[in-house]
Amino acid sequence: MVIVNTCGFIDAAKEESIAAILAAVDFAHERGARVAAVGCLVERYRDELAAELPEVDLWCGLDATPLLAALREAGSGEEGAEGHGAAVPPPRRLRPVASYLKISDGCDRRCAYCAIPLIKGDYETVAAAEILRGARAALAAGAKELVLVGQDTSRWAQPGWGGLERLLAELKALEPAPFWLRLLYLQPDGIDEALLEALSRHSVPYVDVPLQHASGAVLRRMKRRGDGALHLDLLARVRAALPGVAVRSTFIAGFPGETDEDFDELLAFVREAGLAVAGVFPYDAQEGTPAATLPGQVPAALAFARAAQLGEAVDDVAAGFWRALVGRSLDVLIERGAKAGGVAVGRCALQAPDIDGRTLVRGAVVRRGQVVGAVASGSVGYDVEADAGRRNP
Repeated sequence: MVIVNTCGFIDAAKEESIAAILAAVDFAHERGARVAAVGCLVERYRDELAAELPEVDLWCGLDATPLLAALREAGSGEEGAEGHGAAVPPPRRLRPVASYLKISDGCDRRCAYCAIPLIKGDYETVAAAEILRGARAALAAGAKELVLVGQDTSRWAQPGWGGLERLLAELKALEPAPFWLRLLYLQPDGIDEALLEALSRHSVPYVDVPLQHASGAVLRRMKRRGDGALHLDLLARVRAALPGVAVRSTFIAGFPGETDEDFDELLAFVREAGLAVAGVFPYDAQEGTPAATLPGQVPAALAFARAAQLGEAVDDVAAGFWRALVGRSLDVLIERGAKAGGVAVGRCALQAPDIDGRTLVRGAVVRRGQVVGAVASGSVGYDVEADAGRRNP
């Protein structure tokens, strides 16, 4: 069975998901396999998708029960049975380097542009015992980094047990201990002094905070708090608690009612904020969200042009952040090893897996999953170049 995990957040992701489903159908059916489409796009548009794509064998949204039942049924069949193809040995799995731990799901903030509550519902925490169980399994399999994820990780807490401060401490105390802990998607109004103190003790110096805009007027229409001045104050507090921190953010250009002055305010903020990386998106109206019916919809061409201009500003600022690392000692977690004379590929603590740049290490004979000490020698875009130095155990 070929399983396609879909996204239904914005139109570009929906289109990519459908293209992946069609490619999977062609690939799987030629080999006698079935196709299951799962995830957020299916959760929201299951009936429409099933009508348009009858060649998909199983539609499964966020409840994995039908998928698990189908896999059990397939696994109980005889080898070589019709429709299942010949039995083949499973592929060798790479040793994990980083492992994601979901600590919450859903969101009840109701930002005007966001479809997540329509897909996943209100905010729910994952129990601490389940998080810790998943962490132990990942570490036992060889993972060196644990990445905590959710739509709103900054507000995680379990009544009667504690909040993020205790969770981070418990994760760091596991045996074997994770080399790195990282949190993604901390909403700005959830970052307080207690959390910053916990991050300084237990996590890497990396903060992923979706600011979305700098104009207070635009943020109010988004149903969000803050403005450029408050954002800069937050970043100052983050940098005081986490020296050398890499700050990642996201921004939306062309939100309904955004004026030239609003956009200029956003550009000025980005040039002052000193971000290490940011995702930039042209506003994409999603059916069922309040923003889709707001007056003052910005023409798509203008939203794309603003997003492109903002992206260039982010690139310019980020380039300065990464150039400033030259001469600095780094620990690099290797994702692709190298033999003598080769170049290993990994990440330093300032780079999250999958979404950020990489660190290229010369002069090291290392395997996947090892940590090597290196000195940054240059940067290309968001990638860091480094020369191997001292070795870490």
